[in-house]
Order: sequence, then C-alpha cells, then structure tokens
Amino acid sequence: MNLEHLEILAESKKRFRTLNTEASGTILIIRSQLNPYEEITNLDTDKILVLSHRLNKIVQEMKELKEKIKKLEQELE
Repeated sequence: MNLEHLEILAESKKRFRTLNTEASGTILIIRSQLNPYEEITNLDTDKILVLSHRLNKIVQEMKELKEKIKKLEQELE
C-alpha cells in the first residue's frame, strides 16, 4: 500500500509541476496581451478570455492536487 501511495504522490507532484509551468506561461501570455499602451479597441479580448478560462482551470486543478499531495504525505508519515 505504501508503494501505491508513493507512486500516486510522485505522479501528483509531477502533474503539479507541469501545471505550474503551464500557468506561469499562460500568465505571461495574458500580460503580453494586456498591453497598457495599446488602444483598448485593439485588444484581442477573445484570446484573453480563452487564456483566462484556461488559467482558471489550471489553478483549480493545482489546488486539488495540492490537497491530494498534502493528504498523501500525511498518510505516509
């Protein structure tokens, strides 16, 4: 059972790191799309909206994984 928990914990941590990298990249893209020097009507708000929704999904999954990792680590103590 401990081996199973360790495998799940390792997979969860790997997924968390992957999502963290994706979230960081998505934030950078959103920031670049929200250029304060650009005329407001020229902003690609559709693209920003899609990226924001994706970022929200990533963050929600990361929160769930964070709780899962915490529980798994407590069980292994």
